[in-house]
Amino acid sequence: MFATQVFMLVFRFFHIVAGVLWVGSAFLFGVFIGPSAAEVGPSAGPLLHVAVKKRKVAKVIKGLSLVNVAAGWTLWWHDLGAYGGLSEWLGSSFGVGLTIGAVFATAALAVGWYGVGRNVENLVDLGAEIGQGGGTPTPEQGARMASISADLEKFSKIDLVLLLVAVTMMSTARYW
Repeated sequence: MFATQVFMLVFRFFHIVAGVLWVGSAFLFGVFIGPSAAEVGPSAGPLLHVAVKKRKVAKVIKGLSLVNVAAGWTLWWHDLGAYGGLSEWLGSSFGVGLTIGAVFATAALAVGWYGVGRNVENLVDLGAEIGQGGGTPTPEQGARMASISADLEKFSKIDLVLLLVAVTMMSTARYW
């Protein structure tokens, strides 16, 4: 019994702390930093370059999302076993709530990695390329920047909605 308690404490700690940091980061970047950088324009480039290239913010957030989802699915699997099987687990409102939350969090991980993180890296790389070329984008670079920015905005919003649904489902699953 003691080993099970330690297991649950460790995995819940990693799941919850990584999740809080992940969702907070997604909110901060999606609602404030991204739109502010877009509004400021090229002068935001040096700050974003340091945050993304030197401080590795996109990679840190990706790591948090992976820790959160891996720990969450490990806990889900543990709870599934405690209920005796899949039909019993999914027959409980608690099991259904956590399962829906887990699926949404996993989808947010995919959207974050491929839609947000990849586009943030591409946008910063393109900004550096434009800066090295004199600071004025060519028409092709301008079109690429507009396309990447539009994708980044779209995927950031999708990611945030997925995360908010996941958090809502997991935080209320016990009370259904």
